[in-house]
Amino acid sequence: MKTLPAPGSSLRRPLDSMAARVAHPLPAFGSGISAAANVTNARPMSLQLARGEVYRVDRSDGVREIQVLDGVLWLTATPADGDLLLRAADRFSPAASWPIVFEALKDASVRLLR
Repeated sequence: MKTLPAPGSSLRRPLDSMAARVAHPLPAFGSGISAAANVTNARPMSLQLARGEVYRVDRSDGVREIQVLDGVLWLTATPADGDLLLRAADRFSPAASWPIVFEALKDASVRLLR
C-alpha cells in the first residue's frame, strides 16, 4: 500500500521554492495587509534583483517613480493597460495604476523614489 503525504505537504515544496524567488512577497488574497506595510522610510530605496525575482509595489508604499539603473524589468500594473519592458535609464511613474508588479528578466538594479 502506498503511503500518502501529510495533508498540504505536497504543495509545500513548490510554494516554498517560489517564495524564495520573490524579493517582496505577495500577500495572500483577502489578507488586507500590504506586503510593504512596514516600509516607512521616505528615502529612495535601492533593490538588487536576480533574474526571475519578482517585486510588488502597492499604493501605500508611496512610490512615485521606479528607475532602472541596470538590467531589464518586465512591469505590469492594474488595470493592465499593457506590460512594459524597462531597461537601464528607463523610468516609470505609477500614476493611478496599483498594484505594480515587476520581474527582473536579467539581473537588475532598481531605485524606488518616494
